[in-house]
Amino acid sequence: MIGISKLYCGTVEPSDPLRYGRDSKSLPSHLLQFSLDKKPVVVWNITKRCNLECMHCYANSHLSSNEKEIDHQSALSIIDDLAGFGVPVILFSGGEPLMRNDIIELIQYAVKKGIRAVLSTNGTLI
Repeated sequence: MIGISKLYCGTVEPSDPLRYGRDSKSLPSHLLQFSLDKKPVVVWNITKRCNLECMHCYANSHLSSNEKEIDHQSALSIIDDLAGFGVPVILFSGGEPLMRNDIIELIQYAVKKGIRAVLSTNGTLI
């Protein structure tokens, strides 16, 4: 996710190496915009289920009876693909990602594959 102001202004923040690349960490901040190893942060809405129904939320916060979530093995395969692409960060989101019984295993697998895993949660299930 690249901020629209960065696209218009060509500015770079010191945190960008963490978000967008691995090898650019050694570059001075004013040269980060020229790094060839910038990779996108992946925000993965791993489920639509949620234990809350916040009116401001963009997610539908429920799973209709004819919808299925991605199964565990397919999720692992996607993480493999993302690791192969060199994605530095996966942000697991939703709905509420802690509604998935396998979310901790998916996070651990991503970390094992060298991806920084971030969890976006409402915090009520921690």
